[in-house]
Amino acid sequence: MRTIRYVPLSLSILALSALLSGCAGSPPAHFYTLQTAPQAVSPEASRAGFQIEVVPVSVPMQADQPQIMLREHEGDGALAPLYSHRWSAPLSDEIGAAMSDVLTRTLGALDVQTLRPADSTPVWRVQVDVQRFDMVAGGPARLDATWRVRPINLKGARTLICRAAVQMPADGQDIPALVQAQQRAVALMAQTIASAIQSGGTRAIPAGQQVQLWDCA
Repeated sequence: MRTIRYVPLSLSILALSALLSGCAGSPPAHFYTLQTAPQAVSPEASRAGFQIEVVPVSVPMQADQPQIMLREHEGDGALAPLYSHRWSAPLSDEIGAAMSDVLTRTLGALDVQTLRPADSTPVWRVQVDVQRFDMVAGGPARLDATWRVRPINLKGARTLICRAAVQMPADGQDIPALVQAQQRAVALMAQTIASAIQSGGTRAIPAGQQVQLWDCA
């Protein structure tokens, strides 16, 4: 005959409580995006006679992690992963989406990255290679990138390659303030790239005093 053992109800409740307490002890995860809040576009705004294509952004592996990688001191080589503070999407996608949003609003052009335009459609292809994506405790946020704009089916336009760096102070000591600083850095980088497209690839203009620009060719 098989013996059936009964576990006292009180012990079962205690075991379940201990398990739930262990789960509750983990800090909740917070998710962040580099895209700013949506902004209304005036229906009277002039539309560009071209489209843009923001190709996937290249990001250094040490920064391209699900969690925010925090540099505790500026100039320090140590990075601390913040497991309870994470990006809502892969960092390369976050940067690309944020830049696409700024470029489309600034230029009045559609981003056709996921759609193949007609062979005769004028397109500006935007490529961004991020070299540094730093978030220092308490600020600043720093973004360094080499970028290229290349015209397709656009007469008189030329390809332009530049190196740019943006350093943005944070308005507070917490992580949300640091993320907002990096949002502004990405936006300034995108606005600087937009100026190159607006000039037909002849020059780029820094979008703010926080932007350094050099080696344009």
